[in-house]
Amino acid sequence: MPTIAKSTKSVELHAVWVEIDLKALAYNFRQLQKLASHNMSTNAGVLPVIKADAYGHGMITVAKVLAEHGCRFLSVSNVAEAIALREAGFDQKILLFESTFPQEAVAIVEYALTPTVCTMEMAKALQEQTQREGAFLPVHIKVDTGMGRLGVDERQVGGFVDELQKTCPSLKLEGLYTHFPLADSDREFTFAQMRRFRDIVFGLENRFITFTYVHAGNSMGLGDYKSELFNLARPGLMLYGLYPTVKLKGKITLKPVMTVKARIIFVKTIAKGRGISYGHTFKAKEDMTVAVLPVGYSNGYLRSLSNKAFVLIGGVRCPLVGRVTMDQIMVDITPLGLSGELPKIGDEAVLIGTQKDQEITMDEVAEWAGTISYEMCCSLGSRLTRVLKN
Repeated sequence: MPTIAKSTKSVELHAVWVEIDLKALAYNFRQLQKLASHNMSTNAGVLPVIKADAYGHGMITVAKVLAEHGCRFLSVSNVAEAIALREAGFDQKILLFESTFPQEAVAIVEYALTPTVCTMEMAKALQEQTQREGAFLPVHIKVDTGMGRLGVDERQVGGFVDELQKTCPSLKLEGLYTHFPLADSDREFTFAQMRRFRDIVFGLENRFITFTYVHAGNSMGLGDYKSELFNLARPGLMLYGLYPTVKLKGKITLKPVMTVKARIIFVKTIAKGRGISYGHTFKAKEDMTVAVLPVGYSNGYLRSLSNKAFVLIGGVRCPLVGRVTMDQIMVDITPLGLSGELPKIGDEAVLIGTQKDQEITMDEVAEWAGTISYEMCCSLGSRLTRVLKN
């Protein structure tokens, strides 16, 4: 886990850090609540996805902000993440996306977690534990309608529910959900998923089997598909001010929560013809001035950004030159010297975020690296010191 600094005053202690804008996070949550009530049933709730340490933003910090703004649901990957939330004092409903080991039944019941159930082995383990404790446990059933990952096969849901009701009376069927693998790229496939899932829900309702929560919408599903069938949304990426596709910017306005910054630790002149960094993949065509920043692939700044990325210094886009190393990158600041005073050791650089009237987005950096914004924010946020901005 990264170090967390409580205020921006601590930034001076760090050569490279991420700033987490808590006001932006709260703003995004409110916007997502509005979107959910517009694109789904009017009373739809929001189940924020804060797995993977809240996509690198800090799970406990994010959960605290959400709780302060009335969030009643949280979702994580596994039992360990959920226990960390419970031990930090959070009493919201916590949905587990991954709960497939029967050995975890004891902890799930003890910490009053809401598991996803998609195997009878897990269901029976939960039944045994709830019966032993004299308790009832709400569960959500995941249906695989095309993701090809976890979930009960859509053709077997009826039989699965029948067996679960027959053999596990202490389990309350609270939720039914599925997941969209192609919501950003294949609308026809996604709409077909929605129709088949709707048929499953209605088919169960015709047998008087109902669920309090019916959900499928990840960020893309919530933002780009309307259906009153769903009454719970599961946004992850958009909670952090990032868009799964550019076209959603016209449907919801979000604010980036994470900014990545570093301080210049060295400035030097590179003579014409000299190489920079490992492999000399960059050679100076003219005499140039380079700034060294203390961030590299050990900090989550991917090696694939070599000779591709830009950094903001003095409000100017400065290109990264040479390969990204384990702890450092080199940036061409020659133009800054031609138009004014060269940056100095200790001056601030922005790797992701805004400086003066210029911006480098998480999406841009992800594109330069040949990956997605999910990976970039998880990678950087989990390895750099976090500074919280209130």
